Amino acid sequence: MIRSTPDIDVCPSGEPGNLERLAALLADIQALRLDVDEEGFTPAGSTAGETSAEDLAAGGNFRFDTSLGVLDVMQWLAGIDEDDPYAELSADAAVAEAFGVRIQICSLAHLRAMKRAAGRARDLTDLADLDAAHSSGR
Repeated sequence: MIRSTPDIDVCPSGEPGNLERLAALLADIQALRLDVDEEGFTPAGSTAGETSAEDLAAGGNFRFDTSLGVLDVMQWLAGIDEDDPYAELSADAAVAEAFGVRIQICSLAHLRAMKRAAGRARDLTDLADLDAAHSSGR
């Protein structure tokens, strides 16, 4: 089963130049940082202009509403126990091209580990669907 997602998750390299480019991109796409409360995600009242490379370098996860849709910047990930999740994920990531841009996509094994660790109902459903679609790739 194919399930679309309402957002994009990225796990950036923590190298300073990369975080500077990410902060600039967030400003370019008019990112508005979202917070989580008991109602779900709500505007935090801060724009990406307030999310500098230094803010990103402190680690943590951020959710943004952007001119292109919702973007999650993930710098720690459930199911990935390494200090540098980018290095861990990129070590065996698949490489693809989208709109002329080279992108890396986490491996099926890492995707399964993250969904298992998250344990939400939709993640458990996704795991069952992944197992059905990729039963030989366990």
